[in-house]
Amino acid sequence: MTIEIFMPKAGAMMQEATINKWLKREGEKVTEGEILIEIEAEKTTMEIESPVSGILSEIFVDDGDEAEVGTVLGLIEG
Repeated sequence: MTIEIFMPKAGAMMQEATINKWLKREGEKVTEGEILIEIEAEKTTMEIESPVSGILSEIFVDDGDEAEVGTVLGLIEG
């Protein structure tokens, strides 16, 4: 099963955020609840957790890039 990782809406005014850093790389195992990505929005740094355990199969938005709320950032094969 393929699970999409989305850019969350973390505040009422948040429209987009910047990927500060992926903490895992493509092909690496991830565990449900593990921190995958650090993002920055509205001068606040937040963390995105893995929604499931599996393998991070693809990253669509790289470190330093911006993405709108709802954008698919990557995929996990579970």
